[in-house]
Amino acid sequence: MPSPTLPLWFQRLPAELTRRLERAEAAAREARNETHAAQALELVAILSPRVPFDEAVDRYIEIMGLAGDEAEIVRTRALVLLSDPQIEDDLARERHRGWTFDWRHATPVGALRYIRRHLRRNAEEDLWMELATARAEEALVRAHVEHALGFAKLLGDEAPPTRGISYYLNQLELPTARAHAVYQRALAQLAETYLPRLAKAGTRTKQPRMRA
Repeated sequence: MPSPTLPLWFQRLPAELTRRLERAEAAAREARNETHAAQALELVAILSPRVPFDEAVDRYIEIMGLAGDEAEIVRTRALVLLSDPQIEDDLARERHRGWTFDWRHATPVGALRYIRRHLRRNAEEDLWMELATARAEEALVRAHVEHALGFAKLLGDEAPPTRGISYYLNQLELPTARAHAVYQRALAQLAETYLPRLAKAGTRTKQPRMRA
């Protein structure tokens, strides 16, 4: 039986459709975790010459605002992906290109150069983190749009597509900014299908001719 917290229109849906929506929701959550793990691994590859794997994954979890079970799932998934021999070899090659302090810097001039390089490196990493965040957000939005549209398609004639998209966003508990982006993009794609139909079904108002 549907939870009493669900909207009334949802509780009236056929049982088989409810089960299909529940499976679709589970698939969406799985896709979100896989997307997070893949993006976390991308950040690991970027930072591998400078920071260890665990720290890079923790940075991803922090910048994406993950916590609790979701953070642990992403960390575990990233570890599973890292077990791929090809990925492990690629990261190993990146680590060899790292830069650390050595005895050549053990002079006043060398130490000053080291500090300057360290500051430049921090600024560079800040840029990388910002770019990585933007890329991860874009990947997540694309994944959510696909699954949100799947919800709308499953509901068919039972509810307007906008309601299906809104229900999806509520169930997945997306952050406000991400939810807004998903909603807008999903509706933009739906418009390609629904607007021509609405235009044909409605009556067009004749515009009066302008006199010369």
